[in-house]
Amino acid sequence: MALYQGRALSAAPRRPGGRLTRVVKVLAVLLALAVLAQLPWRRFARSWAVVKGVRVEGARYLDEGAVRQVAAIREGAELLGTDLDGVRQRLLLDPRIAAAEVRHRWPRGIDIRIVERVPVMLVQHGVPWEIDSTGVLLAPLAVGVVADVPMLTGPRFDRYAAGTQVRTVEVERGLAWVRALSDRELQLGGRVSEVDVTDADVTALTLMNGTRVLSPSWPPDTRTLSALRVVLADLEQRGTTADEVDMRFEHQVIVRPAEPGGSHPAAHARNS
Repeated sequence: MALYQGRALSAAPRRPGGRLTRVVKVLAVLLALAVLAQLPWRRFARSWAVVKGVRVEGARYLDEGAVRQVAAIREGAELLGTDLDGVRQRLLLDPRIAAAEVRHRWPRGIDIRIVERVPVMLVQHGVPWEIDSTGVLLAPLAVGVVADVPMLTGPRFDRYAAGTQVRTVEVERGLAWVRALSDRELQLGGRVSEVDVTDADVTALTLMNGTRVLSPSWPPDTRTLSALRVVLADLEQRGTTADEVDMRFEHQVIVRPAEPGGSHPAAHARNS
């Protein structure tokens, strides 16, 4: 048998001009980069990468336009150059905004999400101002326009600026009463128009129908407040209006019914 003297596998022949092709490709890339470098990117960014919409979420008492004004983001501003953290800090400087979140919205929008402070009481500040559940003082949104919440009577707040957190004993008492009366089981929150904390030992509640409720300075337990609810419901069912309901005595609610002619009726005690 004759010996096979050739190579079993031979390398594929190189295509002519292979190195030239690679050189052409490199030159093409360099040319493309040079062309891109000459494009008016700054002008393009100014015309396209700009703010084209600011969306506000969470506004309840505040007007969305007012929130945008506080945020100070204008249409046409540079999108990527907008300081979102700075916008958030400006929003948090508004006394009525408790929390804020600011983020980009693809492709050219900005979303603002806020959590407003909710008024729970009115206070005397020359004219009625509002206060939230943490004691932060809120100026009215408009002259004479305030929330439909109870008035805290006794302390004055004229020396405090809007946004101040007031944590005096009187304010803490008022807030404690608001929380207690707002219990869903009691359903008494909407019936109170005034919480008077002038006396350190007695809190006087004025109901919407004019009835005055006398109680120890701090809210009693739920059982006692439930007894008050039962007494008020019983008076309504009987068609009777009470001048005063006294809850200062343990296990007893004293009712002084109103009578025509301004006479002073005898008090009726009810066990709680």
